[in-house]
Parts: sequence; C-alpha cells; structure tokens
Amino acid sequence: MRLLFVPSVALFMFLFLSAATAHGEPAANGFVTQIPGDDESVAITSWLVAGPLASPYIKGGSHNAALRVGYDFDFLQEIGGEENARISQGTEFHLPEGTVSTFLFQHWETPFVDLAKVLGNKPMVCAYLYAEIESLKDQTVYFHVGTNDAGKVWVGGELIVQYSGDRGAERSQHVQQVDLKAGRTSILAKIDQAGGGWGTYIELYGKEASTIFLLERKARDKGKNLDDPDCIATHIETKVICKQVDRYIGWPTIAKNRTGELLAVFSGNRDAHVCPYGVNQMIRSTDHGKTWSEPITINNTPLDDRDAGILQTESGALILSWFTSLAFDTPDFYEAYPQWKRHSEKLSLETREHWLGNWTRRSLDNGNTWEEPVKQNITAPHGPIQLAGGRLLYVGTGSKEGKVLGVEESRDDGQSWQFISTIDVPADESIGYYSEPHVAELGGKIVAMFRYTPTVSLSYLRQSESYDGGKTWTTAHETAIWGYPPHLTVLDNGWLLVVYGVRRQPYSERACISRDGGKTWDIENEIILTLALNGDLGYPASVQLDDGSIVTVYYQIDKPGEKACLMSTHWRLK
Repeated sequence: MRLLFVPSVALFMFLFLSAATAHGEPAANGFVTQIPGDDESVAITSWLVAGPLASPYIKGGSHNAALRVGYDFDFLQEIGGEENARISQGTEFHLPEGTVSTFLFQHWETPFVDLAKVLGNKPMVCAYLYAEIESLKDQTVYFHVGTNDAGKVWVGGELIVQYSGDRGAERSQHVQQVDLKAGRTSILAKIDQAGGGWGTYIELYGKEASTIFLLERKARDKGKNLDDPDCIATHIETKVICKQVDRYIGWPTIAKNRTGELLAVFSGNRDAHVCPYGVNQMIRSTDHGKTWSEPITINNTPLDDRDAGILQTESGALILSWFTSLAFDTPDFYEAYPQWKRHSEKLSLETREHWLGNWTRRSLDNGNTWEEPVKQNITAPHGPIQLAGGRLLYVGTGSKEGKVLGVEESRDDGQSWQFISTIDVPADESIGYYSEPHVAELGGKIVAMFRYTPTVSLSYLRQSESYDGGKTWTTAHETAIWGYPPHLTVLDNGWLLVVYGVRRQPYSERACISRDGGKTWDIENEIILTLALNGDLGYPASVQLDDGSIVTVYYQIDKPGEKACLMSTHWRLK
C-alpha cells in the first residue's frame, strides 16, 4: 500500500500542484486531485479555503457537544447552499454580519490540513474547504476522514461524514464508502473550531488499500470487550448511576468506606463542560453499587467546582479534594451565555482571589457535615491516597516557580499539607503536557502515573516510581498504555489495576493490569469496559468489592442528544 501526498496518476496534474506550491496561487484547477487505484491511497492536500467564519456557542449548548452556530448554519446559501455550492477560485459569499468571505487556494505538504497555519487558532470559528476529485472510471473508493474539532464532509453534494464533538484529529476517524462515476466530483468540508489547533485529514483509499489499513489498525488495538470470550475479565452490569435532566456531570471518583458503603463524588449541576455553576456532589450505595442515592451537594463556591476525589482514612475521616476554575470568564463564552457574564460581574476581586485554587476538606461523620476547606498547591482529579504508615500522600500538578509535578503529604489526617518533592520529566519532553496524575502504594514502592497529551497519537500514560515514601522519584517514563487520565488500584491479589478513558475511536473506558508492581503492563490483554458515543468521556475510578469484583465509575453520554452523566461498570477478572 502506498500513501501519496500529491496526485500521482497524471503528470499534468502534478505540474499544476507544483506551480501552485511554488507561487502561492493555483493554476486553473490546482485544487483537482486524481484518485488512486485499488492498491493506493491519496491525501487531499490542495483546497480552496474560506474562513474563519464566526461560530459561537448556541445558548444552553454543551461545550463538548460542539453545538455551535456555525456548525449547523449554511453560510453558502447565496451560492447554492452546502449541498449544491458552485465554487471556484475567488468565489465570494456574504456573511450574516455583512462582510464577505472568499474561497482562496491553499496547499499543504503533509496529509494533515492544518487550518491554524493559514487561519489562526481563534476559538469558536469554522471554515470551508472545497476541492474536486477526478476519476478515470466508475469505481468504489473509501473516504478516510479525521477532524479537529467538529466536521462535515459532502461528496457530490451528499453528506457522508458528520461529527459534532470536540477532539483532536486522527487519520481515519470515519471511513465511508462512496461509489464514484467517471469524471469530476466535488468535495466540500466544513471544520468547526472549539479552541487550540484545528484541521482535518481527508484521504481516499482504494478498496484493497482501505481493507489493509483497517486490518492493521484493528491489529494495533489490543483492547477486548468484556463480553469477548478471549477477554481476561467478565461483565456483570453497566448502567447509569446519576443523571441530571439538561445538566452536565463529570470527573468522578469512587471510594468504599469501612462499613462497605460506596461513595461516588463528582462535579454536577453544570450547564456544560465549562460553566460557572459546577458543584461537588456525592451519591451513596449501600448494596454494592446496585442502587444509588440522590446526590447531595458538598461544595458550592462562587466559582466552578470541578474534579472531585474522595478517600476514607484509617481514622474514619473522609477527605474530599477538588479545584475551582474561572475558565468560563471569557468574552466568547459571555456572547453565548449572557447569564454567565451577569454571574461573573457579581464576583469581586477578593472573592476570586480567595476561592480560586486547589482544595481539600474533611468530614468526620461519613459525609453528613464537612470542615472548612484547606487550600493547597497541587491538584489531581482523584485526589490523595493513604500510605501504609498512615501518612496521606498527594501527587498533582501545581505551581512553584513554574509548573511542577508536585508531591504533598499530610501527617495530621488531612488537616494540613506540606510540599515535599517534585517529579522530573525527560529532557526531551515538556512538563506542559503532563497533568492529572494518580498514585498507588505496593509494599515499599509508590507508583505514579500521569496523563501526557502532546498530540493525539503520542498520548501514552507516563509513569514514575518512589522507593522512599515519596521523597524522591524516578524520571517519568513512557508506558505502552494510550489514554488518560489514570486511576490506580491495588487489588487484593497484589496486582495493580489502572483505568483510563480513550478519546479516540473506538471511544471507550478501558483497564489494564500489571502483575509485577507496575514494571510491565499487560497491554496485549487491555480490557474495554464499555464503549462510548463520542470523546466526551472518561476519568474512570475503581474500587474492589469484598467478593473480588470491581466497580468502575466514569462519565460519558448515555444517549444521543443528552449531556454527560455518571455511569458505572461492574466487572470481574477471570
């Protein structure tokens, strides 16, 4: 199989594209690509581009559901509409605000059509890409599409791909068969931008090439569903454990108290993934996760109360961890949510400075009442753990003359915390890509794992170890586990379990086992706990029940059109 980055079937087409690249303008039809044979594939890298076009959030919409105005609005109505647009070099169309946008030629040297390089990376915008393909005969081809963030693709006026979530782009996130007639066929793509980088892969494969690619990708994914007879675990039950109508729930942690009651904490009552109104809530189960109570609210500060961690110490105290955020405080969000701006205007500088940060607080009566919050330097989604000697240890990200992977301890059962060490990253990696760690203790060793997200393809968990109670640590190193963030649990048989979310296809919550204290991970037998509708998922956390089975909680969307809720999977290792 050969992947071609420029048209290869006819020399005159190559000359068109070469001229366009050299001079910055296309020849008469430099945006036309001839398509491959069955054993080839071609990346479409020459396009007519229009944008950026304003795409603010729809009022009441979900940040990670990409419900943005531009995604659904047809900007091309005056030139035939998105399904029948008449486009050539220099085609203009009017925007709702009265300005004019123009389709202009752009060429990329790589398969990824990086829109940030030509249109910038301002959030809440969208863009159109137009090209034509030329088939020398009637034939079946396979479109392999990946988008960052939301995207739609029309071929010959027919919508073949639509994805409304926020994500990083990977090749072949969508594969769609298309029957082409001999001659020219139009391709129109619309890419919607939430923030950061944006762009698309749009590649055409012949049947043989597509089959080989998909088989190779399947072979690389070692994950096995719980119902697969070859899986090392079995499925007991997957279900929703907390859903709030038209509200968004995220980032849970689960713990088991001394009486066997299960406690799950999370950020609930939210408008969206980012909003001012998040509160920390808790639900309980007294029957091993079969049923759960209604949520009670623990934290409702003036800011957004986010990721919640929970543990019970040997004394019986519950320790809740979380952080507060002002991420909602931007003009773009206020344009879509005027009520957020009104809320923000009520927050004094003193209030912001007091409440913004990382926190823990204790309950001495199993969560019925809570002590005053304690502020600290670091934070991590699932919070601290208790070591065998009674100390509490917290590994997280914080600031100490720049970003650090910091370690704090408490010797008074969570009443106060002291910063004791930092964890180094390799010289060729940026600490900026590290976040959201969790730790576990096995005998005399402590294992820490970290989310690491420089790009989609390189997002493998990192790991570090301490052999002196957290005072010093090995330099973080790469594991073979793709996903994030981690939650670690030491099982009754001494094995180490890590669970994590996978925000690429197939979207899923996953688990992996180490039988040697984290030295190696059985990635060949990676466990898919459940599949998900899109990449708005994850932050799983697990607890082992007295019968040896495991309950893992996480957040994701239950049904299309809904906001994220809290779910659980009950499962058992064979």
